[in-house]
Amino acid sequence: MNEETNLRKTAPAEEAEQPAAEKDAAAVPAEQAEPDFETLIRGKYREAYLRSVAELLAAQAEDRSRYERYRALRAEAEAIRAEDPSFDLNRALENPRFALLLRDGVDLRTARAAVGEGAARRPSDEQPLENGLGSRSMAAVFRTDPRSLTKEQRRQIRRRAAKGEEIVW
Repeated sequence: MNEETNLRKTAPAEEAEQPAAEKDAAAVPAEQAEPDFETLIRGKYREAYLRSVAELLAAQAEDRSRYERYRALRAEAEAIRAEDPSFDLNRALENPRFALLLRDGVDLRTARAAVGEGAARRPSDEQPLENGLGSRSMAAVFRTDPRSLTKEQRRQIRRRAAKGEEIVW
């Protein structure tokens, strides 16, 4: 019994000397202790970790590339603006064709030339429109009236419908 009493008296003193982290580690068996980060990324989570790092690096590179492209575009717009003070990049970007060319990597001068000299300007009445393309023109819509079809035309339509073709009037 004396030995037990001695052990009880010395045990709390030893516990007081150990830091809290060591107490927790000593209380949990070695198999259940949570592994550190380095062990995890070398073990079963290695592939997921490497994949997420690669995705993060790719996203950062893409962001950096976009920013560099933006800076180059702004510098090129300033150079064009020095030559043509009426050029406005924001207005030019309202043109979907112009914006698509820039998105696809075409430089600003080439995109401006491809869309037309007035890429920054909206189409005006100065440019002649072809017949029937004006805003006031009335376009004729022609539809087939089934009542005006011949028997042979109706028979052909029935055959096509029987084969599964959708007939739209």
